[in-house]
Amino acid sequence: NELAKRPGDVQQSPSARVDMAAMLRRVCGAMLMIASGFAAHVPESTCGTAADSHVPDCDRVDMGSCGNACCVVEARFALAPEAVHTALKYTLMYGIDGTYTYVERGDSHGPKSPDDLRPYHITDPRHFEFMLQGTHSTPHYKGENADILDFNIASDGSNGSVLRMFSLSRIHGALSDAGQNYKSLAYLKQHWSLPAADLHVVYGCGQLIKTFV
Repeated sequence: NELAKRPGDVQQSPSARVDMAAMLRRVCGAMLMIASGFAAHVPESTCGTAADSHVPDCDRVDMGSCGNACCVVEARFALAPEAVHTALKYTLMYGIDGTYTYVERGDSHGPKSPDDLRPYHITDPRHFEFMLQGTHSTPHYKGENADILDFNIASDGSNGSVLRMFSLSRIHGALSDAGQNYKSLAYLKQHWSLPAADLHVVYGCGQLIKTFV
C-alpha cells in the first residue's frame, strides 16, 4: 500500500539523492582545502596568539618591559656600519616572508628622515653612523597595528659594527607578546645576507624586570 501523496510533495529519484550527496561531499572537501590553505599560509616569522614551544624562538615571552611587551638585542659584525645598513635595509625592503617592511616615514604626510647619521658626527655614547626603522606584521596585527622595529648601527672603533635591534608590540594593551618580539628579530637575523652573529639580549625579551623602588 502506497502512502497517499500530499499536494506539493516532490518525489526525489535515487539518482537525484546520489547527486545531492556528491555535491555535499564536494562542498565539504572544498571547505577543508580552504581551511588547510589558511593554516599552511601562516607566516614562518609568526608565533601565534600564545607561546608555542613547537615554533622556534617563541620561548622568550615578554611581559610589559616597555609598558607594552618589547625586546632589545645586539649583534656584532666585522663589517663597516655602511655594509651592515645596506644588508639590513635590503632585507626589510624585500619582506622575507611578506611580513617585514622598511619604513621611511611615519605616514604619507610625515617627515622623511635620513638613515645616514654620519654628517652629525655623533660619538657619545657611541659612534652612531646609521639608524633605520621597519615593521613586522602578523595575521591579526598588520598595517598601522604592526609591531615597530627600530635599529641603530655604531662603529666599534676597529673597523667593525654593533647593531642594536628593537621590537615593540604596537597595539594598545599588548602587555604580553607570546614571544613575538624576540621571534621577529631572530627570524630577521636568519634571513639577512650578513655573516652569522649571536643575538645578545640587552633588555626585555622575557628577562626579569628590575625594580628600583
